[in-house]
Amino acid sequence: MDEDTYTRLRERSAEIAKAIYAAAGSQRMTPSEACYSVAQNVAARLYLINVYLGSLPPYWIEPDVGDLCHSLLKDLLGITTPPKGLSGSLLFRHLGRFSQPSSGANPPDLETSLLKFFRAQHTTAQKLMSTCDELLAKLARDDAENDAQEVPQSALKKLNCGADMSEYFNGGVFDALQLISKCNPKFHKNVVGDPWHPARLCLDETEVGIRVLVSPTTETGDWQEFCVRTQPESLGDEYLPLPEQGGFCDILEKQITARVSLSFIKGRGFTIVGEAQQPQQILPAGREESLATVLRKYDLKPKDKVLLASAVARAYWQYYDSDMMRTRWTSDTIWFIPEEKGGAQRDQLPLCAYLSFPFGSSDGSSKDIFLDLFLTHRYPRILDVGVLLLEIGLGEKCPTGNKRDLVAQLNTNHMIATKTLERLEKATWDGFLNKKVFDRAVKFCLDGKNFIKAPKKPKTSRLGPANPPKPMTVEEQKKGVIERRRIFFQHVVQPLAWLAREGFKAQPGLITYVSEKRPEPQLGPTDPAQQPDGECLFHAEIVPKMWLEDIKKISASVERKRRAQRIKDPVRVAILDTGLNTDLPIFEKKPSLKHAVKDCIDFVDGASAMTDTFGHGTLMARIVMECAPGAEILVARVARNSKELKTSRENIRKAILWAGQPGKADIIFTSFGVSREDEGGIGEAIEAVERERGEDIIFFASAGNSDTDDESFPACHASVVAVYATDKHGVPLSSNAAAPGQKACVLGTYGEPPDSLRAEFATTPYPGICEAGSSIATAAMAGIGAAMLAYAAVLPSLEERPCNHVLKRLRTSRGMEELLFRLAPEAKAHPWLRAVKPPVFWKNKPNDSIRHCVFIDALSDVERLYPRRPRGPAKKI
Repeated sequence: MDEDTYTRLRERSAEIAKAIYAAAGSQRMTPSEACYSVAQNVAARLYLINVYLGSLPPYWIEPDVGDLCHSLLKDLLGITTPPKGLSGSLLFRHLGRFSQPSSGANPPDLETSLLKFFRAQHTTAQKLMSTCDELLAKLARDDAENDAQEVPQSALKKLNCGADMSEYFNGGVFDALQLISKCNPKFHKNVVGDPWHPARLCLDETEVGIRVLVSPTTETGDWQEFCVRTQPESLGDEYLPLPEQGGFCDILEKQITARVSLSFIKGRGFTIVGEAQQPQQILPAGREESLATVLRKYDLKPKDKVLLASAVARAYWQYYDSDMMRTRWTSDTIWFIPEEKGGAQRDQLPLCAYLSFPFGSSDGSSKDIFLDLFLTHRYPRILDVGVLLLEIGLGEKCPTGNKRDLVAQLNTNHMIATKTLERLEKATWDGFLNKKVFDRAVKFCLDGKNFIKAPKKPKTSRLGPANPPKPMTVEEQKKGVIERRRIFFQHVVQPLAWLAREGFKAQPGLITYVSEKRPEPQLGPTDPAQQPDGECLFHAEIVPKMWLEDIKKISASVERKRRAQRIKDPVRVAILDTGLNTDLPIFEKKPSLKHAVKDCIDFVDGASAMTDTFGHGTLMARIVMECAPGAEILVARVARNSKELKTSRENIRKAILWAGQPGKADIIFTSFGVSREDEGGIGEAIEAVERERGEDIIFFASAGNSDTDDESFPACHASVVAVYATDKHGVPLSSNAAAPGQKACVLGTYGEPPDSLRAEFATTPYPGICEAGSSIATAAMAGIGAAMLAYAAVLPSLEERPCNHVLKRLRTSRGMEELLFRLAPEAKAHPWLRAVKPPVFWKNKPNDSIRHCVFIDALSDVERLYPRRPRGPAKKI
């Protein structure tokens, strides 16, 4: 990768991300806007790209990653609305104006351009986010076998996660706060019960000191904000010492609506320093909600979960050995406070966590270490924070056991948390790329072996322990606490802080907001969402002329399931035809179509750039792309036009070998045919590929478009699925080839192009190419086959069945043909042809479980009746 692109992309990514966050921070873009979420996600990804690139020298970056960086760089330039007519090298000269490091505030024109872009071009913004995801996946080496997603160590070393507050609190601060928070009867005569004013410690990072809230009562008034400065103050003549008991009472009674700064000095206690400032928020007392409630009621996005988990983990480390641990930190003891009605975000909850000061309470905390031979996790305090992070990641409270014995209770909770972790690891978080970092932090806490081994087990005999373990000395306990905190900081606090700061650009004192979950709609008994798989695609009457749109619905549903289950292996379809023209308007309108084309080869002219002067190959590709939008496309140009096909046998033979061997296609299809006498080695090529692939290759071919001719070649080959054409209702077209007598029944599918496809090609150089026939049917069948392969790959993840192994037979021509017959209802009017209609099948088999049974039933027959032939080397032909 050239250093110029590397440097510019780093600088540009950071600059644009910074401008997006600045727009959000200045309220120029608010959470209520539809573009807000996408913009924030793009910013997070750009910051991560900047961090990853910063941890790698340019010469380490592989060529394919470099190409993607180059592409993203051009995309980022487009956001800033460059002058019209800018292209080529001029584009990069224009980029230079924006790629210099920023000094001071973001340029107003950049921020304005970004706002305009995200508000007006939602689809393009989504594509930009996808490009960022693709680049991050490569930078993070997120492949199918090893997607550990290690955080760059160079990035962790730069993080400042705050100061250790345990020593500060233990040095008299907690006791002094407890004393001045105690109510003075002089100000509050009717004090009943707890003599302390309610006080809350803010767990979020602040710019200066510690944020503390105190209120007159738990039910009325507003919380008074104090800032406890942790750095020693040089006190001048003007400072106000607070009286010991009841030091807060006078301020609380006045309801001053200001933030007061305090400083603690040993021997003097707390003093008020500096001038009062405006409070960050006005928070009414008596309206707190626990973390458990927030997880249940509010919609936490990946960013919210990361920021909250990072704040909790950092605070836990800071106060790990302080009096703030007198009470256990759980989702029932961490609180959130809504703002005063009428605030800027009155319909949302500030995602700012607080912990109650345990004034006057005895020590009810979890022990740092519990030396019991029967414990599965000997560090209860670490286990507690692991469960907290697990709950935040899942967005729900984790169940607990109910045992009388403490050891049994701890072991039960540990077991439940470990099992629940599996759910967290399977969750996708809307495709959040670095979720593995979060998962690993939680998993680290739940494994007690990560935190210093306990003393050796005592020697035992049949009568019990021979030498009971010696109690730990005070010095040993202190050393153990220090070491556990160090490990927790390194493996939990730092990685989460990296996610929050580098990924979502968390800033001290910047509060984010979350909205309540939308209520579930009240569904009637006929509502499609009440169907067993939650997405009845064809609850209404199927419209035959919309067959292509209906197949697209099925494919979209399959792709959603694949993403949810993290099924990444693509399905590859090879098209042997007249080439591909990607200069048509549809490819400019939908850039993802170009991205689907993974490889091309021209066996006609040997040109490096793919072309299509006839249009037929382009039509075939468009049909496959519509039927199976998740498929990867391979294109082999074997003829200039249909008339040349009879003289292109050698090209066809080479194309089959190319697609089936180095191309690794799952499906190869041809929409043409020749006579068996003219096959010229095509059959040998099919057999060679099938033998080398162990039958794991599917061939489709057009049966032909002449009712006076027999089934053409290669459709009549034993390893090829012949495809006949039907109209939109499934009635055979009159132009079909004559069905061979040895076949009791043949397969057909939609051969009439829908109006949308006709309209698309009407304005191309090939307006007459889009005509009904077996070519369209063959392309549609290949697309349907690709969608079924993708669906079969995800079925085992949706439902565990002992016969799931037979689903692999769908990757063979015989297995695919058998399944397609199950997708084709019988028709009395034409018993010799079965029309494949996926929408009808999806409607009649309305959930994954039923369809799963059909797949297994069909493929079990193939497995039983047609054992696989042994895989062998390809013969040279």
